[in-house]
Amino acid sequence: MNPFENHRDKVLGHYSAAGFLRRVVLSLWNGTAHPAGLSGLTNLDAAHFRAFREMVEHYHAHGENDQVFMRLAEECNERKQAEEAARMRAERHETWARETQWALRKLDIDPGVVEDNYNWFEHRFDLNESPEVAAEAWKNHAAEAV
Repeated sequence: MNPFENHRDKVLGHYSAAGFLRRVVLSLWNGTAHPAGLSGLTNLDAAHFRAFREMVEHYHAHGENDQVFMRLAEECNERKQAEEAARMRAERHETWARETQWALRKLDIDPGVVEDNYNWFEHRFDLNESPEVAAEAWKNHAAEAV
């Protein structure tokens, strides 16, 4: 069986050894854009080290002519891009939430409402409202609720 198919679940897992194996696959696919340091080898158990060895040996013999390898590499790349997009969104949201808290303070509203009403404020973030507009909307929303 093709090791890229055989070890797919290990590569796509959600733990550190799987992350290392994904970096290895991406490095084999395009090492210039996706370097993988070998220090991750020190944390692999026997099963993950075997997966590493089998995939590297198979790649050495077949290279990018292996369609199973190419599909897995593309999956790893898509996941990396999705994870990066999620990380960037989280950073933008965190900054937006702090700015919204500041805008609420200017309106004499407890900034803790952002955390207490996370979904409401996240929806405003997703609508691409400015922190000031979201703060005003909360003020109106809270006044209507009384």
